[in-house]
Amino acid sequence: MVRKHESTMVRQKQIIDAARKTIIKYGSEHVTVKRIAKEVGFSESAIYRHFKSKRDILSLLADHIEENLLGDITKATAEGHTPLEILDTVLRSHLSAIEQRDGISFLVIAEIISLADKKLNAKITGTLNKYISHLKDLLAEGVKAGEVRGDIDLEAAAMVLFGIIQGLVNIWALSNYSFDPQEKYVPLWNTFREAVIKR
Repeated sequence: MVRKHESTMVRQKQIIDAARKTIIKYGSEHVTVKRIAKEVGFSESAIYRHFKSKRDILSLLADHIEENLLGDITKATAEGHTPLEILDTVLRSHLSAIEQRDGISFLVIAEIISLADKKLNAKITGTLNKYISHLKDLLAEGVKAGEVRGDIDLEAAAMVLFGIIQGLVNIWALSNYSFDPQEKYVPLWNTFREAVIKR
């Protein structure tokens, strides 16, 4: 029984990895179970033994996005820098992960939006809201520590941080990955930091 479960987990991971590669190769709008099956070297029926539909595959990919986004925040927080340094570390870490995967997280989100599936949309919305809430909490810690101005709208500031990464990744992908997003990030972060830092 345990051996079968392990085999299922391995197969699901192979299918999820193939889905990622397929999204990168063909774009989110052209992802099909048939293409995923071809990428992983399985029959379509083998895919359906592990996932009922493409929606289920995307749902698991959405879980991975949440784990990565929130896991990076937990890891950076544990390193014990000031709140603004933690925020900078988190955003750089996310940008680095996105760069390594050619913006895969945002492509998965785009595919979920294009499906117009209410459950998937609610799932990814919940993930992004959790992420923004964590950014807001870090900014609140900055206010308590006397590092961040107390008169700013923390939720709006957290949304701006999310927008910095999302906007930068969108422009990077649309330019066919023609520039280093880490370099473009630095002046964006400096502008944000100057706007919120307590003097």
